[in-house]
Amino acid sequence: MPQLHDTARAVAISGAGTGIGQATAVKFGELGWRVAVGGRRVEKLAETRERVEKAGGTCLAHELDVADGGSVDRFFGAAEAEFGAVTAVINNAATARYGPLEDFSPAEIQLEVATKLIGSLFMARRGIQGMRAAGSGGDLLFVTSLAAASPWPWHLPYAAASAGAEHAARTLRLELEGSGIRVSLLRCGETGGTDFATREMESGRMLPADQLWFRRGLLRHTGLLTPDVVASAIVSAVTLPPGAQYELVVQPTAPAGDMPKSFEDWIAAMMRAFLPE
Repeated sequence: MPQLHDTARAVAISGAGTGIGQATAVKFGELGWRVAVGGRRVEKLAETRERVEKAGGTCLAHELDVADGGSVDRFFGAAEAEFGAVTAVINNAATARYGPLEDFSPAEIQLEVATKLIGSLFMARRGIQGMRAAGSGGDLLFVTSLAAASPWPWHLPYAAASAGAEHAARTLRLELEGSGIRVSLLRCGETGGTDFATREMESGRMLPADQLWFRRGLLRHTGLLTPDVVASAIVSAVTLPPGAQYELVVQPTAPAGDMPKSFEDWIAAMMRAFLPE
C-alpha cells in the first residue's frame, strides 16, 4: 500500500507542458518518482517527458483539459494503468490575460475560471477517488497566486478563481480529516517564465498592467521567482513527513539596493536585471 513516506510515489501534475508544471515534474523525476504530466498541448508534454526521464524519473505524458471532467477521468485512468495508485496531485493548470474586466469576452472569463477553479475541483475529486480505492494516503496541492488574497485589478477572473481554489483547499482539508489525504496550499508571487506571462508580454498588455500595479503598490521592486524555485517549494510540501502539512506563501525578495521611485525607474531596473546587454 503506497504511503506518504514512500520514496518513489506516483504524482499527477496538471499544466505540465511549460513553466512551473514542467519544472515540478522534473524535480519529482530527480527523486525517482513516477510522473504523469497533463496539458492541452501534447507537443509541450513530450518535452517535459524527455526532461523527466533524463532526470531519472519515469514519465507518462497524456493530453489533459482540466475543465473537462471526462478528460480528467481519462488522464487519471491512463496514469493508474501505467503507474498504479496516484498518491500526489498537483493542481497547477492556469491561464490568464491582463486588462479591465469589461475588455474580456465571456469566453475568456469562463476559460480562466474553469481552468483554475473548476479544473482544480475535477482533479482533486478524481485524485481522492483513486487514493480511497487504493486504500492509501496521499497529497493534494493547490497552486494559487498572491492575487487570491489581495485586490489585483486587471487580473480579476484569475484572481477570483485563485481565491476560490484556496477556499476549496481549506474546505477539503477539513473534509478529508482522518483519511490520510493531506491538502497543501502554495500561494506564489510574481514569477517569470510562465506561459501566460510570456504571452501577455508578447501581446503588449503587460506594460500597461505593470504600470497600473506599480502605481497601486502591487509591484515595488524587480524581484521575480523562477519556475524552479516554485517547483522546489511544491516538492518540499509533498515530501514533508507525515503528520504535518503546509500552507505556504512563496514570493520574491527585493534585490539589494534602492527601491524604484517611479515606474520609469522600475522599467530601467527590470531591463538591467533581465535583458541581455
